[in-house]
Amino acid sequence: MLTKQELSVKIGNRIKQLRKEKNISQAELGRLCGRDKQHIELIENHKVSANTYTLYTIAIALEIEFVELFKF
Repeated sequence: MLTKQELSVKIGNRIKQLRKEKNISQAELGRLCGRDKQHIELIENHKVSANTYTLYTIAIALEIEFVELFKF
């Protein structure tokens, strides 16, 4: 079982990986999911844990299935 911090790290890294694969900046991803660049940066750098709805909007913005965020 992962700790909350370990899960946050894995999800943040996964979001960063998927974002870069799609050649989307943090600012653009933030705009697409109704957040600002700083919020995306905090998630990717494991400074905050994203709630379920934020992860859902990120998945939509990245045009992926929600479950793809958890394939690490």
